[in-house]
Amino acid sequence: TGGLLREPDLLQRQAQFQRGDWLQSQAVADTGARAVSLFCYEPVALGDLLAQLDGGAAATQLLVTPGRSTAAVQAKISSQNRLQRPLDERKQLSISYLQPTTQHGFDHLLWASDLNFVLGEDSLVRALWAGKPLVWQIYPQDDNAHHDKLMAFLDWLKAPPSLRRFHAAWNGLDNTPLVMPDAVTLAEWTACVQAARAQLLMQDNLVAQLWRFVREK
Repeated sequence: TGGLLREPDLLQRQAQFQRGDWLQSQAVADTGARAVSLFCYEPVALGDLLAQLDGGAAATQLLVTPGRSTAAVQAKISSQNRLQRPLDERKQLSISYLQPTTQHGFDHLLWASDLNFVLGEDSLVRALWAGKPLVWQIYPQDDNAHHDKLMAFLDWLKAPPSLRRFHAAWNGLDNTPLVMPDAVTLAEWTACVQAARAQLLMQDNLVAQLWRFVREK
């Protein structure tokens, strides 16, 4: 209700963004494969994600952010024999471990990807502005209060059932199996996020609303 942080030129910058140039700047070959960004803690379903990407019908370039995400992926690969093959011997999965970047650089990662895995509130906001299908790993709380928060967000998002199930699996809410979306399902997720972005763009950003509040006082 208070609006989100949004730079005036954000959508203009995104429209001018060139995915191929950005991938080249990250030393990632632009093969035309589906690009998936991964910014996560240590989700219990990470192994299932890697296995499904490796054995899926579509070639995938996994773009892994530095820090805990990279450590989690490397630890999971070392524990799964089927993913211990050299990079060029994998079936459909290629993995690129990215270097630390700026806030604009993180936006570029989101814009370059066909599916974004994000964590925390700040990256969720940037993923919403990117308008690409997203999966959110919410920060876990001991009393499981994050379950209700996640469901409230999905209600606001008007998430389709497939996206709700994926979030339940990714966040370990229950025993729901992780199922990677096919092209039709991914298009449904895209439409859902873009509708939410359009709704957010109809209201003033956070700074504008704060200024209005101060002037009224």
